[in-house]
Amino acid sequence: MNQHTRRRFLAAGAAACTTVAGCLGGGSTNADPEEIDTEDRPALGAEDAPVRVTTFIDFSCPGCRRFEDQIFPLIFERHVQTGQVRYLHADFPIPVDETWSWAVASAARAVFAEAGSAPFREFVTNIFRRQGSYSYDVLETVANDVAGVGTAARTAAEDDTYRDAVEADRDRGEDWGVSGTPAVFVADSNVDPGYEEIQSAIEDER
Repeated sequence: MNQHTRRRFLAAGAAACTTVAGCLGGGSTNADPEEIDTEDRPALGAEDAPVRVTTFIDFSCPGCRRFEDQIFPLIFERHVQTGQVRYLHADFPIPVDETWSWAVASAARAVFAEAGSAPFREFVTNIFRRQGSYSYDVLETVANDVAGVGTAARTAAEDDTYRDAVEADRDRGEDWGVSGTPAVFVADSNVDPGYEEIQSAIEDER
């Protein structure tokens, strides 16, 4: 994507996407963002960024797909790359799909474990584009394309290798009051997953 096209895409996203309908509902918050160890999960942005954003997703949730496609690029471009935000991924399989909500999360964790946060993020972007046609072959292909770790991702999905880590995230989300996805926390505040709401909360925390 060239710079002109990217700027047009980001501007359109900001104008059009004030909210993202998710799966299930919202929920009250009892969040403590400091309890999350950023060393053992995918994270983007400066470690000393003044604001921490934590997003809980289900890989089978259509609202999460729209969030990743339309809202995340704005957060990354305007807040993560500028040093304002440390962006943390968290899993919250509702599950929308009893198999793939868990399996894709485990495959994604394998990509992170094998290759790090940047390839993980590329995997997330590309695997959401295949939502509705998930298979072990698809997971392997996408993981190979982004990081050359297709076998590890497929094995993790088939064997549910990261089930404990994913369940720990889900338990934490429930403790924080999450009952639907995507659930976005700016510091300890659960905010509506639209860009304007997230931007405002980030500015309030700075």
